[in-house]
Amino acid sequence: MTQQTDPREYRGAPSTGAGPAPTGPERSGAAAWVRFGAVVMMIVGVFGVIEGLVAVLTPSYYVTVGGAVFVLSLAGWGWVHLALGALVAIVGASLLGDAPSWARGTAVALVALSSILHLTFVAAAPVWSILVIALDVIVLYALITTWDEPLRARR
Repeated sequence: MTQQTDPREYRGAPSTGAGPAPTGPERSGAAAWVRFGAVVMMIVGVFGVIEGLVAVLTPSYYVTVGGAVFVLSLAGWGWVHLALGALVAIVGASLLGDAPSWARGTAVALVALSSILHLTFVAAAPVWSILVIALDVIVLYALITTWDEPLRARR
């Protein structure tokens, strides 16, 4: 008995959606953007933790008028940065795996909150806050524009 084979099943032929997907280490563009966003989130999160520790342990490092930023004291902002930075880093690390569905939504919410937090912190650290806001916008772009695309590697 002879078998008929579909030419799209061979490794070198392009796939049109019918038949198995190509094998190998290929990943979709969406997965690459999400992984990039996850790495940037981890970096921003770790720096947020460092920023919070600096504000808590050495309050004279930041120059502010009257020792307060917006409504909270500098130590209060330090604890906020510490907690949010740790959450951003943890969620960013969870995006590096198979990117569970809860991680993308949580990442978007935390990164948006981080950018708002740094917007209010501009008085204490203007250059750093603007840099983090720019990185947060890049992460939001990476996570939101690829929302409907599959993230798993093709097998």
